[in-house]
Amino acid sequence: MEEIKTDPRVLRTRQLILDAFNALIPNKDIKDITIGDITKRATINRATFYAHYADKYELMEDALSQMFKDSLMQKLSCHADLNRATLTGIIVTLCEFHANFSTQCARSYEAMSPYIENKMVKLLKGVFRQLLGQKSYLDDAAAQRMSVILSWIAYGLARDWNTDGRKVTPEQLAEQAIAALSAAVREIDGVGLPV
Repeated sequence: MEEIKTDPRVLRTRQLILDAFNALIPNKDIKDITIGDITKRATINRATFYAHYADKYELMEDALSQMFKDSLMQKLSCHADLNRATLTGIIVTLCEFHANFSTQCARSYEAMSPYIENKMVKLLKGVFRQLLGQKSYLDDAAAQRMSVILSWIAYGLARDWNTDGRKVTPEQLAEQAIAALSAAVREIDGVGLPV
């Protein structure tokens, strides 16, 4: 099947919109940013904006998703399997994402948290599902359940780490989390509970 290529003009326009949004968000709360602000900064008209995004919240989700995916791909480029190094990379990336986002967009961080959470957990489920799909001992349903569990654990850890004062490095947090998860699994296995 032939791959459909996106028109370079469409890509450029989307990038103009994303760049405009990224320039506005450190200075204004998301609720105060208007489509007019974005279109003026991107040098496009409203119809062009709406041809690409339904509203500023969809644009925000796209911007955050892209930022997170780029960071995650840089961290996991050499890891194709779910192991200690991969899980550490995911947790560190999430911590860095929260730290950067809450610093650069301090005014909007809390207001945007529900949007961030939904989008990040959905992305993480896909990443974990792909990594777990390589495990021959897991059927599809088990891999799906594990991806949900790991997504919420990783996201919750990073969010809590960021809001609780960043008392340890992201790498230390990842090591502590992996040790705690391993101990919990051993404990559950030890008392005979089903996994």
